[in-house]
Amino acid sequence: MFFGGRGGVTALPGDYTVKIKYEGEEASGTFTVAPDPRFKADLAVLIANHDLAVEARKLSAALTSAQQQIQAAQKAIQTVRDYGRANRGPKMMDIMKAADELDKKLKGLAEAINPTPAKQGMADRSSGLMSQVMGGVSGLSRAGYDPVSQAAKVRYEKAKVKLAEFLPKFNEVFEKDVEAFKVLLKEAGFSLFDPFKPLR
Repeated sequence: MFFGGRGGVTALPGDYTVKIKYEGEEASGTFTVAPDPRFKADLAVLIANHDLAVEARKLSAALTSAQQQIQAAQKAIQTVRDYGRANRGPKMMDIMKAADELDKKLKGLAEAINPTPAKQGMADRSSGLMSQVMGGVSGLSRAGYDPVSQAAKVRYEKAKVKLAEFLPKFNEVFEKDVEAFKVLLKEAGFSLFDPFKPLR
């Protein structure tokens, strides 16, 4: 399995070097990852599966990072709102208005990733980007020693396209709207946001 447990992508058979640094000291050593003798594995298949798994991991990491940044921004906006309720003034009114506008955009991004389920009936989040990307990634991870199925590749490619459509919208909101909000906060005398790095 390529995403078993928390370890991430499984290492390919081969020779590896490990280096450890701690408090100015450094040690290194070599080791060999041997193929599992219980399975007959085609090395070309393992390499193809490994490369897809590495790519898929980057995809899921980008989406998880986007979700975390949205949540952090929403939390910061809530802090600004809490502060604004206790400190009314002309500048603060402008900030509160900008906070509402930014929050709407962030909610739109959050809904695209993970839609809020209906209040009644079964919760269906399959239309959400998180569900589509994780479904596409898990289809690749289940291949193991066998070639990835065509159906799994198609599902993954569809998820990849959806994420490629989402990331420019995400980046635009953070590069333009969140940055403008940070400037507004700075002019009012405080800042709650970390610097933004566009996702690729």
